[in-house]
Amino acid sequence: MKRIYSKMYMSLIAVALIALQAITFTACNDDMAAENYYTFTGEMMSDYISNRPDMSMMKRIVERADKMRYLASIHVKGTFFPPVNSGIQKFLDDNGYTSVEDIPLEYCDTIVKVHLIENARIFTSEFSEESQYTNSLDLPLIIRSDGETVDDNGLALSLINNSAAIINELKNDTVENGVVHPVTDVIVPNTSLGSELLESNLETAGFGIYFEALVRTGLIDSLRYYIDENYELTKSNYPEFRKKIYSGGVFSASDTGYEYTAKRPDHRKFGFTLYMVPDEVLFAKYSDYCSPDKSMDENINGLYQLAYDKYNDEMFKQIQGIGQEEVDKYWNMDALESRKNPLNMFMSYHILDRLFTSRDIMLNCWGTNSGYANPTEWMNTLLDHSLLKIETVYNRESERDVDFPGELYLNHSTPSIYNNFTKVRGAHINDPGVANNFSLNCAFFLVDDVLTFDPTTRNNVMNTRIRTDFVSMFPELTTNNMRLHGNYRTQPGHTSADNDENGANGFNFYAPPGYLKNVEFNEDAIFFIQRPKLQWWNWGGDEINILGSSYDVTLRLPSVPPGTYEVRIGYPGMIDRGIAQIYVDDIPQGLPLDMRYQADDSRVAGIYAGDVAGTATLWDGLTEEERTENMRTMKNNGYYRGPASIYMAFGSWAGKNPTPVDPPKGEAQYANYNRYTYRRKVCDLQVEPGKHHTIRFRSVYTLGNKGCFVLDYLEMVPIEIAGAGGLGEDIY
Repeated sequence: MKRIYSKMYMSLIAVALIALQAITFTACNDDMAAENYYTFTGEMMSDYISNRPDMSMMKRIVERADKMRYLASIHVKGTFFPPVNSGIQKFLDDNGYTSVEDIPLEYCDTIVKVHLIENARIFTSEFSEESQYTNSLDLPLIIRSDGETVDDNGLALSLINNSAAIINELKNDTVENGVVHPVTDVIVPNTSLGSELLESNLETAGFGIYFEALVRTGLIDSLRYYIDENYELTKSNYPEFRKKIYSGGVFSASDTGYEYTAKRPDHRKFGFTLYMVPDEVLFAKYSDYCSPDKSMDENINGLYQLAYDKYNDEMFKQIQGIGQEEVDKYWNMDALESRKNPLNMFMSYHILDRLFTSRDIMLNCWGTNSGYANPTEWMNTLLDHSLLKIETVYNRESERDVDFPGELYLNHSTPSIYNNFTKVRGAHINDPGVANNFSLNCAFFLVDDVLTFDPTTRNNVMNTRIRTDFVSMFPELTTNNMRLHGNYRTQPGHTSADNDENGANGFNFYAPPGYLKNVEFNEDAIFFIQRPKLQWWNWGGDEINILGSSYDVTLRLPSVPPGTYEVRIGYPGMIDRGIAQIYVDDIPQGLPLDMRYQADDSRVAGIYAGDVAGTATLWDGLTEEERTENMRTMKNNGYYRGPASIYMAFGSWAGKNPTPVDPPKGEAQYANYNRYTYRRKVCDLQVEPGKHHTIRFRSVYTLGNKGCFVLDYLEMVPIEIAGAGGLGEDIY
């Protein structure tokens, strides 16, 4: 175990944060009008730092930042991590200040915001081994509570950004407007961009060959993008909040439904996540290509040859649009900066087009029973026409095939009938092992094997049902903190906070036209992003709602390997939903999808229990033959039951993420038992090499800000395993 004491080393100078705030956060204003302030007579955050001698220096910083009234407001409802005096003194010494009075006023404001999470009361009992939150500067706070670091009394500590520890004796102190966790040191975020982040960790993390490959391919230059300045200039064309959006909550004609207020995104940031392979892994696993005895030039030549060998297959070349002319021109060491060069494509596949600053948010595990299915998401990379599988792999009794059960793997595949019982271990995501593995626009993680979109990945790992959460399809939602937004660990369902502008539990958002890459919609459309609500009838608690009197939305389908797929949409059917005609590649697909009825409707013909929770025994009382026959009837009608691994949690079970144990009836509703949560087949699609395919939703019936069309999740299933016939498909 590591032992941490009250003083810790920090290396970032103050002027960087002052410049950062001046450039980046000028659009953020958390100062409220005087009439919005209301102060309780009980102790507030402002009183907490005023009443304790060891908080006197933080109190003075707050006063100089003119934030005492703000911390006295009931509207804050947040979590505060104020440093004790010894931590602030360490900060002063490190940065050459003789006292708090020497800190620039702008930087005092920055210090306050860095240590404050608004609209979320978070207790240490809610921390997982690695938890991610967002502070008032819209920057991540990564809290690690893995038990590896202890205080002087041998008690486990929670570390924030590896630079400050929550003091055990003082944590979880409640005040009227939040929770206070005093910390040992000032939290200073990393304000560098991608290339600087990688270079500063080059020696410690030991990925010299991969870093050099990024430099020589020119991909390092892609990591300089941070913020869309055009959006900063044009976002005022759209209201900061859109009110009176109605989605869900209607079960009968007398119900008024849930009313929402949606926030416009503050910024349109760009982000990147890199999976870096350390030199020692290359030396151990690919010694024919790389060696510690070779020069850097020789190792880069070896890595190029590895990429050449991995991608020298005809199908990959077709996918990437590479003919003999491109091979002659770009498949050599003199053309490393070409996007069609083997090493360039090899490195591109190690980079996601979104920012994951911690492993905590790579997957939305909520509502997935890990006893039935591994929580899995599929992400785009910078290699065009490619997909990467991110999976938490659990060693269930029949699948003991990984070294680190319950941890994240990339492109892992458990032996099954779908891959000829071929095990593909994939790459394990390791702890970065450095103080800061993320910056403003970039994060890196260490993996213990290379990643390639080669025949093994395409034909084995991805010959499966590819189920994609719609919220995870759009990188902007991840990078700009709209996916998994708010205090989702304890958010039960719709509350009054969903209908105000304070965001007490976090915000729901809407995307203006042009905000999302590879998505087009008309000005009339409302592209509404719901933050996770653990009791909602969907996968992971979140969903996209499309509303508007005449919406027309087109988005790009995931880049799955070539082949024929059955395309499906999963959604909760309710009487207040809309109807839309679906097009794939601008070709209409059958009758419009009507989301107003449930799966026990005669048009679907599913057999379900008498209640939505599935506590009755109607389905359980059927024989296996009767169940199979009913599922075949549904399939003939173009529908499937909901997945057996997806559940909606209630009561004490709502905070468990994920669980291998079946929640008791009454505490959860499983999607395959619930007549509201089912899947509709859209079409069979022939995915061609090198072609992007699109899906379009055009309104047929809508009620303006009501009657939403719900995009919960998308499935693309190889035709040979889709449903009855062929290899057959599991129910999970």
